[in-house]
Amino acid sequence: MEIRNFITLRTIVETGSFSKASKVLNYAQSSVTAHIRAIEEFYGTPVFDRIGKKVLLNDFGQIVFRHALKLLDAYDEVYHLTHDDSVPSGILRIGVAESTMLYRLDSILKNYKENYPDVEIIMENKPCPVLREDLRNGELDLALLLEQRRRDPDLNIHELIQEDMGIVLPKDYTGDTIDSLQGLAVLYTERGCSYRQIFQALLTESGISAENIIETTSVEVIKRYVTCGLGVSFLPLITIEKEIKSGQIRCIPWKSHSPILLQIALHKDKWVTPAMAEFIRMVKHVASGWSCPMT
Repeated sequence: MEIRNFITLRTIVETGSFSKASKVLNYAQSSVTAHIRAIEEFYGTPVFDRIGKKVLLNDFGQIVFRHALKLLDAYDEVYHLTHDDSVPSGILRIGVAESTMLYRLDSILKNYKENYPDVEIIMENKPCPVLREDLRNGELDLALLLEQRRRDPDLNIHELIQEDMGIVLPKDYTGDTIDSLQGLAVLYTERGCSYRQIFQALLTESGISAENIIETTSVEVIKRYVTCGLGVSFLPLITIEKEIKSGQIRCIPWKSHSPILLQIALHKDKWVTPAMAEFIRMVKHVASGWSCPMT
């Protein structure tokens, strides 16, 4: 059973004869007859009464015709779909680290939604290893990764900026190095977070055994706890600029030959939709004005 058989059925009903239907469809009349015969053989019963030169749907034919119209309406809708490359639309699924979501994307998203209100944006806040896996599985369209440079054969990755990092401390912490916790708790981001791993390595290198630990997924909670003197942590400097300037928090800048980079990534085989292309363009444009843009 093929869709063209039902198209032929509809055309016969609309024109009133097999011969007229063959002219409309540009088929030989034998082809029109074969299409109707295929329907009748499939159901094992005629769908037309042939009375003289007239063909009329019989009772069963009326039932088939009613259902066929529903099928053909859906077929016509799908067949006439158009794709306009110039207008972003649909759903855009973006994975992003929390600090980037809070401190880098607000102006970009505002501008994007003002220009493309028909795009529904779904934001996923997860650790970078999970975001990479979601890109591989097709669960995300794009991801903004905040981690050290890593090659990945499955992903196309564009480096945006170097995100400066630092050890953040209560304002009354004494010393210019972190050689002692001075009774403070260690405030970790969630497991799998790229810069949590760096912080753990820094503590180990300093001979510090982190036993008094608080773990949270919230950068804002960590900032609050550092400000009130509860503990120390390791965060992107963009997240604590105001607190450093106001003297609420101390910071020991972190330098490394393998810095943390903000990167935008997608699967190498992913078709880039207009919505994706415009978001990538906007992010690259805005990032070029941030500090330490990548060339």
